[in-house]
Amino acid sequence: MKTPQERPRWFERLGYVFPKLERHDRKAVLERVEAGAQGGTDYLVMMVLSSGLASLGLLEDSTAVVIGAMLVAPLMGPLIGAGLALAQGNLILYRKSIGVALLGIFVGFAVSLIVGTLNPGFESTLEVEARGSPDILDLGVAILSGFVAAYALGRTGLANTLAGVAIAAALVPPLCVVGIGLTNDQPVVAVNSAILLLTNLVAIILSAAFTFNILGIRGEKIKSDANSWSRKSFLVLLMVAVILLLPLLTNVVEQKRRGQNKPLTYPVAAHVQQDVEAYLDTIPGVTLVTIARVSVEPTSAVSILLASEGKLPVGIKSRLTSLVQEARGGKTTVRIIALHEVHEDQK
Repeated sequence: MKTPQERPRWFERLGYVFPKLERHDRKAVLERVEAGAQGGTDYLVMMVLSSGLASLGLLEDSTAVVIGAMLVAPLMGPLIGAGLALAQGNLILYRKSIGVALLGIFVGFAVSLIVGTLNPGFESTLEVEARGSPDILDLGVAILSGFVAAYALGRTGLANTLAGVAIAAALVPPLCVVGIGLTNDQPVVAVNSAILLLTNLVAIILSAAFTFNILGIRGEKIKSDANSWSRKSFLVLLMVAVILLLPLLTNVVEQKRRGQNKPLTYPVAAHVQQDVEAYLDTIPGVTLVTIARVSVEPTSAVSILLASEGKLPVGIKSRLTSLVQEARGGKTTVRIIALHEVHEDQK
C-alpha cells in the first residue's frame, strides 16, 4: 500500500466525502475488528452451526433458513480484519485473520460434506441453483458489502447495518453448495459456487482495505521494506480478482445468450437418471435425450424426452414411469415424449 505522500490526489480528495476518524475512534475500530477476527471455540461452534443451517436450508429450499445461517455466520469478521491489516500494514493481524478465515472455511466445508453425504441423491433446489451461476453482478455485491461492513465498523451509529451486510455477502451458502455438490455428482455447480465464494472473499478484503484507508486508518511512516508484504498481498489479491473476472464475464455472456436467468427445468437426482439410463441401454434403437423436473416441488412432474428409430417398444412407457416413481419414492407424474429419427433415405 502506498504511503500518504505517494497516494494519488483523487484518493486524498475522498477524505472530504468520508471524514477521517479521530485517534480514539481509530483505536476503538481496531479493537472491534480484532475482536471479530478472533478464532477460538465460539468461532468454531458458530461456523459448525451456521454451516449446518445453511446446508439444511439449501437442501430444503428454505430461504428463511439460509438467511438465518447468513446472520449467525462469523466468517465476515476475519475478512474485515484482513482488510484492516492490509490498510495498516499489520502483518500479525493479517496472518491471524487469514488463518482464522481459512479455518472457518475448512470447518464449513467439512460440515457441508457431512450433510451432503447423509443426504445422497438430493434433487437440486432453487437455493442451490442460485449459487451455481455467479456473474459480474456478484462481484459488485461483494465489493459493496466489504465497503459497507468496514464503513459501519468505523461509525458506531451504523452498527445495525452489519446484519444486512451479512445477508448481502452470503459467504456460508456458496461454501456449503461446494460440499453438497461434490457429494451429489454435481461438479459444475460445486465449481461455480467455489468461484462465487472466492469472489466474495477477495472482493470483501480488498474493498475493506480501501475503505479503512479513506477513513484514515492506515500505517504511518512505515518503511517500504517492512511494508512490502502488504503491497505484495494487495497485488496478489488484485490479480486473483482479475482472473475471476473471466468466468464471471463468461457467465454474463451466456446468460444474455440464453435470455433466461433462472432455469426452466431442474435436474433430477443422480440415481434417478442413472436408473433410467441403465434401463434404456437394454432397449436397442432408443436413447435418452434429457430427463428433468419442471419445478422444485417434491411432487413435481418429471419429463423424459427420448429419441427412437421407430415406434417405441410396447411397455417402455409404463416401465419408465415405474422406475422413476420407485427411485423418487412417490407417485410422481411422468411425462414421456418420443422423437422419431428420420434418415436421409426416408425423406
